[in-house]
Amino acid sequence: MPVRIRWKSKNYYGIALMFLGACGLFQSLFIIIAQFILRVGNYFALIIIPLAVSLGLTYGAMIIFESIAQVQKRTQLKTQFKKKKSDITLTKKILIFPITIPLIITLAVFSIFFIISYSISITFLDRRLSFTISEPTGVLILLLIANGIEKYYGKVIRY
Repeated sequence: MPVRIRWKSKNYYGIALMFLGACGLFQSLFIIIAQFILRVGNYFALIIIPLAVSLGLTYGAMIIFESIAQVQKRTQLKTQFKKKKSDITLTKKILIFPITIPLIITLAVFSIFFIISYSISITFLDRRLSFTISEPTGVLILLLIANGIEKYYGKVIRY
């Protein structure tokens, strides 16, 4: 049975807002990079597109979070009577925190495909159009990869 997370409930609403805040902070970093390093001068491209992209990043992080929760639930049911290890390192504690792995996957995949699509489109178009094309392309590929993670790693079947 797949894990259904009700994002509007009081338990998960804060996690959804943390995803939105982290993705919004990441997009503000991309706005600064686009404005000062890539020299994109159009403010509509610098404000409206990253707002929609941050919503797409948030949705992708939520999909990955649900699939990781599904796998953790499955492994917990299989190994619930095993003896637990008490010695946990700091990096393991950071990675155990539920929102870090989905955010790392989301931001890494988006950054890689943004850079790839920007470097391809800058050869044919100007800077503004390259930025305008590469941001939604990165989010689209991220959502496809998040769907693949949900389908093949989490094995969640949506009805």
